[in-house]
Amino acid sequence: MRPRQLPGALTGAVAAIACVAAAAGCTPSASTPPPAAGLSGRGPITFMTAADPSGGTDELVQAWNTAHPDEKVTLLEQSSTSDQAHTALAQNFQARSDRVDVARINSVWTPEFAARGWIAEIPASAVDTGKIMPAPLSTGRFTGKTYAIPWFTDAGLLYYRTDLVSTPPKTWAELKQACAVAKANNIGCYAGQFAKYDGLTVNVSEAVASAGGSVVDAGGTKATLDTPEALDGVKFLVESFRDGTIPKAAITYQEEDSRKAFMNGELLFLRNWPYVYNLASKPGEGNKVAGKVGMAPLPGRSGAGKPALGGWNLAISSYSKHQETAADFVEFLVAPQQQRVLLTKLGLSPVLAELYKDAELVKQYPYLEGLAKALDTAVPLPQSTNWAGLSLAVQESAYAALQGSGTAEDAVAKLQTAVTEALARQ
Repeated sequence: MRPRQLPGALTGAVAAIACVAAAAGCTPSASTPPPAAGLSGRGPITFMTAADPSGGTDELVQAWNTAHPDEKVTLLEQSSTSDQAHTALAQNFQARSDRVDVARINSVWTPEFAARGWIAEIPASAVDTGKIMPAPLSTGRFTGKTYAIPWFTDAGLLYYRTDLVSTPPKTWAELKQACAVAKANNIGCYAGQFAKYDGLTVNVSEAVASAGGSVVDAGGTKATLDTPEALDGVKFLVESFRDGTIPKAAITYQEEDSRKAFMNGELLFLRNWPYVYNLASKPGEGNKVAGKVGMAPLPGRSGAGKPALGGWNLAISSYSKHQETAADFVEFLVAPQQQRVLLTKLGLSPVLAELYKDAELVKQYPYLEGLAKALDTAVPLPQSTNWAGLSLAVQESAYAALQGSGTAEDAVAKLQTAVTEALARQ
């Protein structure tokens, strides 16, 4: 058995000096310059990542530890909720603690963590990235330098009941028409993740992009929500709650809530990440949709939607005393054999293009071809060194409208102002 510790162990005295934007509404100082390239130190390391009930992460770590008895890896659990994981890591880094050597970080945190000097630049010579897909690889870069390596990637997808729908909707209008099928079967029509947390920011960004708009400009310096396209994206969500396309219960859904609702037979359509496919396809207690699950591109305003490019990266702490070992472990985790385990045991999407063309894997996981296409069209989430503040701004402005307070026009106006203010605090 390996030692396990929860993120709460990183609080206490550290919390007294931490100023975490997601929790306290403030922005940590970005005055610390990013460290220069050049990793040093070998020895045992600690890997902070989410709990994994599949046992796949344990398998990977045990394989490493068997081959590296003098540089063993200890796992330290972080919350599976993005906001809480961000808080725990920020507190650890602000304390300049060497407790964490390698951290699993949300891809949208890379600019913030790099700008604050919390994670080390990873030289090209330290980790071979030649086989990693370009889109995920880009999420680990900041100011033209690499600060994180993608471990697994994600793109939003549409799950649907194949026993009730023969052809998945390609547009929002088609989705709404199909809701008649849901009503006839006394189930909800469509859901995503609409609770007030990072997932809501993702769903709003995705809807805006699927209407041809964006939340911020390409440089991440200017809010771009004052457009007809952005309004159409927000209006789709707001009106879908009002007309029943999205059931009212979905206002509380995070990823797992929505997955369980779909697998319990309560939804016709679900927007979620690729990890859901394995779980929803496997017969078992509490799963009423096994053998009845299809996966398709998200619908958009006038055609296929623009899924959000998600995923989690591997970063090396600037305060680690064993950074060279950390880099070797990161390279180990993104090698083909370990990426296969990531897919087959954890149900996560690999970052190596070759695995999406592997005949054996495609036969076992027929959704890989569709996922590869989704990744080709996926749009990165808004890039900002103040992601926590930006995300909170989107959540606060959009959530009220989804609850029925105000119009889509009101929500877009508030979003433009709130995101502008968040970007000013970078």
